[in-house]
Amino acid sequence: MTQFDTRAVPPPDDPSDDSLARDVLRDIGLEPLIDFLQASAYGVCITGVDHTWVYLNPAAEQIIGQPLNEVQGRDYLLHFAEHERAALLELEGNQRAGDTDFYMNTVVRLDGSEVEMTWSGAVMEVDGLELAPAIFHETTPMRRAPRTAAEVVANALADGPADKARILQALVSEAASGPRVSIGFVLLSDPGSVRLAAQHGLPESAAAEVAQSEAVFTDIPGADDLLRGRSIYLSDAHRRYADSPGVGSWSSVLDGAWNGAAQFPVWRDGEVAGCFVLLLAPDVTSPSESALAYWSSLADQASIAIGTDAIRRRASESSALSERSRIARDLHDSVSQGLFALQAHAQAVRRGLTAGNLSVAMEAAGDLETLARQATLEMRQLLMDLRPDVDEATDLAEALRSLVQRVADADHLDVDLTISPVTLPAVPPATAEHVCRIIGEALHNVVKHAAASAVEVNATVENRVLTVRVRDDGVGFESRQPRSGLGQSTMRERAGLCRGQLSVVSRPGDGTAVELVVPLV
Repeated sequence: MTQFDTRAVPPPDDPSDDSLARDVLRDIGLEPLIDFLQASAYGVCITGVDHTWVYLNPAAEQIIGQPLNEVQGRDYLLHFAEHERAALLELEGNQRAGDTDFYMNTVVRLDGSEVEMTWSGAVMEVDGLELAPAIFHETTPMRRAPRTAAEVVANALADGPADKARILQALVSEAASGPRVSIGFVLLSDPGSVRLAAQHGLPESAAAEVAQSEAVFTDIPGADDLLRGRSIYLSDAHRRYADSPGVGSWSSVLDGAWNGAAQFPVWRDGEVAGCFVLLLAPDVTSPSESALAYWSSLADQASIAIGTDAIRRRASESSALSERSRIARDLHDSVSQGLFALQAHAQAVRRGLTAGNLSVAMEAAGDLETLARQATLEMRQLLMDLRPDVDEATDLAEALRSLVQRVADADHLDVDLTISPVTLPAVPPATAEHVCRIIGEALHNVVKHAAASAVEVNATVENRVLTVRVRDDGVGFESRQPRSGLGQSTMRERAGLCRGQLSVVSRPGDGTAVELVVPLV
């Protein structure tokens, strides 16, 4: 190769003049450029007349799925998805006009597998022949990363309730399960400190050190970038952690297990709430593009889990507030009024006895007994509303049987309960509680408003969908008319919290039917 010194070549007067670059390439020579093209990890191809393959480097052969000697002279369009071929021909025309933008397309290999790629090309004339060189690289792992990360969450949900801690643990374990990552953890920022929300591979001593430290989020190396929403890779993270006063003690108990760190912000309510941290094995110089894309997608799923948990908590608090308001109203409308009536009849008994009118006193005493019994029933119902119907040790079928039995015993209501299958699938405790509270409210409304002689409760599960129907033979009401009170709104709020739907159908004189449908997946 010709020896040259680019420092001796003066810059061109016109910055757009590419003569310097051309001279440098001529000085380098063709053979080194050929060696580079053959060794490049990017696919390089040349197509010619009638859009046929002319050249493929080894990386391009790997993406296409066939060697050059098998495809040379064949129509390159046959290697792409059929619905993309017309667009590719149009892009050929655009390249003749100077279009060198990057585009996404899908290669279809002989075995039917599909590879997504990004490419850019040009059109030029060589010895009177039109040639179209292009460079491209596979983007399948990057494009599929969000879907694969979502599958990690779906698998975690299939194994149990949608608990934030379980989801974060599943995401961190997935990220740290590969050979490039030594340790993974999620830190969440609390007022005045950070806390460990999930971890994989963290030594017990290190986890204790993190829990006991008084580090704040800004002590974490790279925190400024994270707070601006930027994902970062720190090749010298081990040194940075050791030099940070807030987290230096963490580094000391992790010594030798890692070197660089990939860190991703996690979000809640539009603000950075913490970070997803992966400490890389000492022999990893830098993570690959596909690895970073996948880890970033896992961090995005962590943000979704954190945000969903915050929404669920606020909804639960709102529902609890509405329920407390309803109970306060019931206390005023029923128990308070009942106590006032008890006081009035007690005074009537006293007046009758004072006047010596025994018949008046006896009549008032009978009314007093009836009112006291009714007030007792009202108070018992309110206490049932305040007490959880289920806990982690109680299954839904047993909780429904217990609920129906209490209503039947307390209110002397004929309740016919059927459950199919007899043993219902396990559901999260929160879902079981919401279902029982909704059915309990429906039965409470039957007792309070329907004047019914009997009620049917039917619970079935089919295709992982729970359906509970409550139907009475009472006086009914016009369900199309808005009703006062918070009973139905609270029931609908609870249905929404367990991803269910509630319907209430009634007509005057024809009873009322309440149906709750809850997916169990």
